[in-house]
Amino acid sequence: MGCKWTYAGFASERRRAPMGKLKILIVDDEYLVRYGLRTTIDWPRYGFELVGEAEDGETGLEMAVKLNPDIIITDMSMPFLDGLGFMERLRLNGIGAKIVVLSGYDDFQYAKGAITFGASEYIVKPIENDKFIAAVTKIADTIRKERLSEQIGKQKLIGDLVALLKKLRNRKTAGTVKVVEAASRYIEMNYDSDLSVKRIADHLFISPSYLMHIFKENTSRTVNDYITECRIEKAKELLRTGNYKTYEVCERVGIGDPRYFSQLFKRYTNMTPREYVKSCMYD
Repeated sequence: MGCKWTYAGFASERRRAPMGKLKILIVDDEYLVRYGLRTTIDWPRYGFELVGEAEDGETGLEMAVKLNPDIIITDMSMPFLDGLGFMERLRLNGIGAKIVVLSGYDDFQYAKGAITFGASEYIVKPIENDKFIAAVTKIADTIRKERLSEQIGKQKLIGDLVALLKKLRNRKTAGTVKVVEAASRYIEMNYDSDLSVKRIADHLFISPSYLMHIFKENTSRTVNDYITECRIEKAKELLRTGNYKTYEVCERVGIGDPRYFSQLFKRYTNMTPREYVKSCMYD
């Protein structure tokens, strides 16, 4: 009893079928049936690889779990575990291989039982090779069509997901741009007050961390940098009028410390406020 690794094609139970070939497992307690199926049919010619054979249902189940065949050819009457029990155990183990039933019984009840457990074909012995090959190749065509349909379905699903993600990303991008624009307007209108990231975020009903993230992502600068830039630009406008002293300008742009204002002004313009005023006189 047990597995029959009777020729080179069964050299390794872990070996996969060549690309494009479907794997076949034979389970039959009659040696002559197994031998006949193995030797009288040119399996590779029809796109198959015979990966193993077993002489009873229990051994066949073990091999099916290990080999994961595409098609299982099984007898109905076998020792230890008959054909119906074998098919039931296959399904319980999650093995979805197509099943071809060989039986010496031309009986509707046997055929009905086989169909119950998902048999694709019910063939009465003795086996006629031409009819048998036609039945198995028909099943192979079904398997390949199912796999092609599944592949197309997966590709369509992936395409739909990519399109959805792109749409969501575009929508999210448009949304973040609007938030950044709103934050920028708020800064430009309130630069002369005690501005902070939290105050701006609260005004927009978002978190400070989210505001900092999207602002930097969309403008390549921080929120605080933009606040300072707005204040310096407004300070330059006021200084150019010649109507305000430095300390008055720094107060009008929301910076309370004249010394700190002068440091910021020089950092952004490479000139002190006084130097900037003089340069404007010569323009």
